[in-house]
Amino acid sequence: MDCQHCRIGKFQPTKIAYYSPLNEHLMIIPDVPAYQCDVCGATDYDEVFMLRLHYLIDKLTGKEPNLEFDEWQPRPEQTVQWQPNRRSR
Repeated sequence: MDCQHCRIGKFQPTKIAYYSPLNEHLMIIPDVPAYQCDVCGATDYDEVFMLRLHYLIDKLTGKEPNLEFDEWQPRPEQTVQWQPNRRSR
């Protein structure tokens, strides 16, 4: 998948930490599946992970969860087993 930020690099599967403010706290989740550009380093988190995370946060905060979660299917490149490369070590 081509990088939309630099338009030169390719997104490579990796695992990185996810940081986000939640009310008055900082939520940190290690080893989140993501895609990182091999040229500029831009990062996009895995869509399925983000949908699951938003669903869980909605349940915990008492909001009505988004039930469209079941309709999402992973992209073909997301079903491939993650393999480390030189840059991710």
